[in-house]
Amino acid sequence: MKVKSHRLFWVSAIIITCVQIIFGFYFAKTNITLFFIIEGFALLSCILFIRLYNLLIKPFKLISEGIDLIKAQDFSSRLREINNAEVNKAVSLFNQMMAQLKEERLHLREQNHFLDLLINASPLGFVILDFDDRISQINPAGLRLLNINDIESVTGKKLSETKINIAKPLAELQENDDIVLRVSGITMYRCSRSSFIDRGFPHSFILIEELTHELLQVEKKSYEGIIRMMAHEVNNSIAAVNSTFNVISDTLQTNPGNELYDALPAVDASINRCIHLSQFISNFAGVVKIPLPTFSKVDIHELLHNIESVFRVEFQRRTIRLTFNLADNPFVVLADGIQLEQVFINIVKNACEAICENGDIRITTTTLPYNIRIENNGEGISKEIEDKLFIPFFTTKPNGQGIGLMFIREVLINHNYNFSLSTINEWTSFEINGFKSI
Repeated sequence: MKVKSHRLFWVSAIIITCVQIIFGFYFAKTNITLFFIIEGFALLSCILFIRLYNLLIKPFKLISEGIDLIKAQDFSSRLREINNAEVNKAVSLFNQMMAQLKEERLHLREQNHFLDLLINASPLGFVILDFDDRISQINPAGLRLLNINDIESVTGKKLSETKINIAKPLAELQENDDIVLRVSGITMYRCSRSSFIDRGFPHSFILIEELTHELLQVEKKSYEGIIRMMAHEVNNSIAAVNSTFNVISDTLQTNPGNELYDALPAVDASINRCIHLSQFISNFAGVVKIPLPTFSKVDIHELLHNIESVFRVEFQRRTIRLTFNLADNPFVVLADGIQLEQVFINIVKNACEAICENGDIRITTTTLPYNIRIENNGEGISKEIEDKLFIPFFTTKPNGQGIGLMFIREVLINHNYNFSLSTINEWTSFEINGFKSI
């Protein structure tokens, strides 16, 4: 637009001036005075056009250039002053405004860059939603906590449309809600929803904080203290009571004619009960004394094949079929082989008890990434029980102590492995990953 106006002005000026000059030459021979008058008007017109250009067209051109700079967001360029004091005041003000915009823009970019770095480096998970509550961005910690391998698989989707394991409760979060979620009975997240203003509209995000390590430490210290106190008090009492019962039993055995001889079976039963109670307490105490793992090269496939030898008779008795689907590549990792073997034995033992009779156990491994999945088609686990499975001393068995899964939990946590136990489509799966490769 400014180019057309600029050209139109000069074309008009040239045409008018040329007409005046030609008209003046018409009187050059007949009326020399009129000739000079007309030519003088032509010269005056040139001067007026130049003056008008400086007063009107040139400022208009500067205004157009300034508008173009703002549209292009080019805050580095400046307008040049012209031979017009009033216009130069506006030019100076415009240049100051552009310098301030540039400074504020740089400051905003630095803040945004710092914020991006902070979010990406944060151990907290950030799920940023767009104006339609669709996922627009997830930081690396969020991808790790939500177990997302490819962000493209969830970008542009609503939380309820994804396969994230805690998608439903996250989608139900309202503004300023703050909840704690337990996943697979072991992993715990604190999730809160808030928002920031973007282009005049609230922009929601969800903050995810993993509480597993801190809560497990507090939990472990609590039950360790309780178990130590129980073991101390019960063992001291049992020792005294058992000593007394042994004296009574020896006395009655050496005096068959004693009138209390008929109480001997009850005394012996009480002695056995004290021994069993001591063993019961020792089992609890043993869980809190699990040594830290001693890492060495371990062939996981070899450990899993040993399971078949350990349970061969039990499988035959219960008519349980064991199927291996092992990865072609070697599964050699850094781990404590003795502790892991006991973990696998406990998992398969629980699977046998869930099947009871006539069922299947499948053991599957992958090496990209390292992963172990032990499945059975026995009695499944309800969602209510699933969330409590790895709570210390929790058990669904009538005579259980809740020690088996507690042992598994402690060993796998000490190895820094991730694990889960759940029932999907009539198959109960215990999955372990996070192995340290060699």
